[in-house]
Formats: sequence, C-alpha cells, structure tokens
Amino acid sequence: MQFKVPQNVQMEDKIVGPLTLKQMIILGAGGGVAYVIYIVLARTYYWEVWIFPIVVVMLITCLFAFGKFYNLTFSRFMLLWLQHMLIPRQRIWVKKSGDVEMQEIITKVTSEVEKKSQNKSERSIETMKKLKNISSVLDSYGNKK
Repeated sequence: MQFKVPQNVQMEDKIVGPLTLKQMIILGAGGGVAYVIYIVLARTYYWEVWIFPIVVVMLITCLFAFGKFYNLTFSRFMLLWLQHMLIPRQRIWVKKSGDVEMQEIITKVTSEVEKKSQNKSERSIETMKKLKNISSVLDSYGNKK
C-alpha cells in the first residue's frame, strides 16, 4: 500500500489564489484602516488631502503582507531589527553574577573538597604522631638494654 508523504510541510497553505490566511488577514486589517481614514477624511476634505494617508497605509500593508528581506517576512525582519536595536550589542562579564543555583552548587562542592582536605591533613597529623610514638618507643627500647 502506498501513501503520499508531504514534501514541503513548512510552506503555508494557500487559501484564496496565491494568498495565505496570514496575508489575507493583514490585507483585510490594512484595508479596514484605509477605509476608516477615507470615511473620516472624505466627508470634509478634498481628495488631495485624504489620498496620501490612504496610500501610505496601503503601501505599509502590502509591505507587511508580501515583503521579504533576506528570506524573512517583513514582520519577522522588523521584529529582529527592533530586537537588535533594543538589546545591547556589547556584553560585559561580571564576576559572580551567574545563576544563584549554580553558585550554591559551587559553594557546596568547594566546602566538600575543603572538608576532605582537612580530614586528610588531620589523618596525616595523626599518623605522624603515631610514627613519632613508635620511633620513640623503639629508640627507648634499644637504650634500656
């Protein structure tokens, strides 16, 4: 039995002709804003006044719906550009400014290492004392004869 395997699952579905749902929503919102501007301005002003804002809104709408820069949609491009402008480009390292959890782990590990080294030094002191006792006992045993 053969099944059709989708080849390009990343491509958006076309709803009306070559337009995707996202493009239709953007065009509908932009057209609605342009229509509201027309209704408000056309009542009292000549067409020379209201045509410019409508053309600007429609150009921006078409740019958001169909524009692509560097293989990105215009809306994605604008969000990345805004992020680039707002987030600092130079990062400064500050000592001990990491996560609190990481600092706690490091503190715990270092305290365990210090305890182990103290235990080793205490053991070595004890063994040295024992060795001195044994050597003094052996030395004194040889002198008594």
